[in-house]
Amino acid sequence: MTLYIVRYMLFVIFTLAYLDVYTKGEDSVITKKTRPRKSLTILYQPGKILPSNEFIKGQNASGEPIEYYQSLSLKFAFETDGRKLWQQIYSYPSWGFGLYAFNFFNGAELGNPGSLYWFFNAPFVRFKKWSINYSIGSGISYNWNPYDAEKNPYNKSIGSKRTGFVDAGVYFNFHVGKHLDLSTGITLNHFSNGMDKVPNLGINMVGARLSLKYIFKGRPEYIKREIIPKYKKQWEFLWLFAYSRKQLAYDTLWTDSVINFIAQDYSIYNISATVNYQISYKIKFGAGMDFGYDEAYNSYITLENQQASKQNAEGNKLAIGIYPSFELVIHRLSVLFQPGWYIYRDDPSIPEPTSENHVVLPKRTPSSSYQRVGFKYHILNNLFIGFNVRAYDFSVADYFEWNIGYRIQR
Repeated sequence: MTLYIVRYMLFVIFTLAYLDVYTKGEDSVITKKTRPRKSLTILYQPGKILPSNEFIKGQNASGEPIEYYQSLSLKFAFETDGRKLWQQIYSYPSWGFGLYAFNFFNGAELGNPGSLYWFFNAPFVRFKKWSINYSIGSGISYNWNPYDAEKNPYNKSIGSKRTGFVDAGVYFNFHVGKHLDLSTGITLNHFSNGMDKVPNLGINMVGARLSLKYIFKGRPEYIKREIIPKYKKQWEFLWLFAYSRKQLAYDTLWTDSVINFIAQDYSIYNISATVNYQISYKIKFGAGMDFGYDEAYNSYITLENQQASKQNAEGNKLAIGIYPSFELVIHRLSVLFQPGWYIYRDDPSIPEPTSENHVVLPKRTPSSSYQRVGFKYHILNNLFIGFNVRAYDFSVADYFEWNIGYRIQR
């Protein structure tokens, strides 16, 4: 992932943290001027790497599957106490930032990556001494040993030194003292650079988790409203603009090229219109339409004398898609899922490769559907920014979307 994207994400993360801690919203119910309690957690995870590509399955330097990993994380969190209505609605969650260190037992080909990430933890159900919780988070991972045609030719999972990182889990949390919590559960992790640099087959893991949390100054005293105001259902209309960048890999093994593949950069632009109906403090349902321009679609290269030239097949690169939309609303933040289907796009018309035309085809073929998973944050009441993973086949990351948008509420 390019350096300017890393800097941008870090800027956004810490800006949002500042806004959430020090901005008093309309739902504020602070009864005394106290700062939120903080906590520090040590988290250990041993687990299994899912065999999602040939490199992981054994097509690597060792000739053996890469099956297991372990990780250690240090997490700093703000423990909410109900001073805002949304905190009580989510049963007093915690949120913050963390550092991960991963060991794949294959440092020569994968490196020893770490990750800087944000997270949000909340209970499904809370009892007096224990709770059942979920956790979501995302961030930037670094220190990978990426693919290199000469030095690391087998690693088709990771093509860049930095990638995106997604974390999700379910766990049991137990109070073992005024300051201490012990938890155990299961976690899913995913690494990908969103095709910012190929190859990028990604890495998926599932593991157990065991953590110990220390709460500075003791567990907070929860503020509780006797009556939570009934949510007034409302419609909203959203418009957003998204920019993306990705690489396409072109297989050159059949040519006289001295390298396995050639990568080319492409930009993608998208305008989306969505109608949502918010039925509660937590849930929005809706539907929308995408209007996109994808430079990579219907593209190929010609390769002559080891020189590659971008080419465009006949037809345009415009696409129109439709999608249902679901959002989980967490105060100013939303987690969204939008599975989409193309209703307009020209059929691919790339010529068949021959020794005369020097055509080289991209290694990926277009799909008739797509999926969008991501986050949206309202920096103002109606102005928001967002980050999404655009995927296809419910498993392959196609590219990252960076967006800005505006809404009108009715």
